[in-house]
Amino acid sequence: MPRAVTSDDPVSLPGTVQRDITTRDGLAYRLLLGMPAEPAPPGGFPVLVLVDGNALFATAATAARLQAGRSEVTGVGPAIVLGIGYPGDKPFDVERRQRDLLPVTDGADRFLDVIAGEILPAVAAIAPLDPSRCALVGHSYGGLFALHTLFTRPGLFASYVASSPSIWWNDRAILATEEAFRARAGGHPGRLLIAVGEDEQAGAARTPPSRAQRLSMARMVDNAAEMAVRLQASGRVSCESVVFPGENHVSVIPAMLSRAVAFALADLAMQRTAAA
Repeated sequence: MPRAVTSDDPVSLPGTVQRDITTRDGLAYRLLLGMPAEPAPPGGFPVLVLVDGNALFATAATAARLQAGRSEVTGVGPAIVLGIGYPGDKPFDVERRQRDLLPVTDGADRFLDVIAGEILPAVAAIAPLDPSRCALVGHSYGGLFALHTLFTRPGLFASYVASSPSIWWNDRAILATEEAFRARAGGHPGRLLIAVGEDEQAGAARTPPSRAQRLSMARMVDNAAEMAVRLQASGRVSCESVVFPGENHVSVIPAMLSRAVAFALADLAMQRTAAA
């Protein structure tokens, strides 16, 4: 007979730690860290920074661990995965994420100051980071945040993943920021991946008519595709785009995170060796 279950110990992810911090402006954040077991390379570890860390961290950390375990196939080596979240167990803190991720007064720019000036230095005190291989990943409002960061502080990260970016927000105000970014000359071009689910615009067969109308108005797929074309043509950033078949605004997250790990963390030389 099977042995009776004797405890309800929670499951934990290997190689991960959690640290709660309070920033200088008095706000609490939860840092979720996936730490490689290997010694750091001479230049420090690459780092994948996730906003909405409560929702995205576990999947991203697992994807990074699996891909790094077969680097001869994936080209992905050991890296730090950093999820920036909030105290509590909710996947998304609606009020806090709107304040931090949207480009409003005391919003996205303040949060960027916190990331650059407090959170990343706190992580660097634990393990050395390679600033030339630091990536930012965000979904929905977080995808909009990734675009805002690229357009306003293009040197802060080496690569960006804007998943299902809310380009529709505030009458597509991000387009003016994009235009100013494209008009500027010089600077490091950086890399950008824009990802979206196929069903985020037309919906699936089971989508209620009222939601289908909202999806059509938001133009998630078309907005993403049009922005990717403009950015790639500008030469200001190396831009890739992907549409995941059959995925909606929520179901696209795991597929996007697996692609984000490969996009942001794979060493191109390792990839070429693996493909040979």
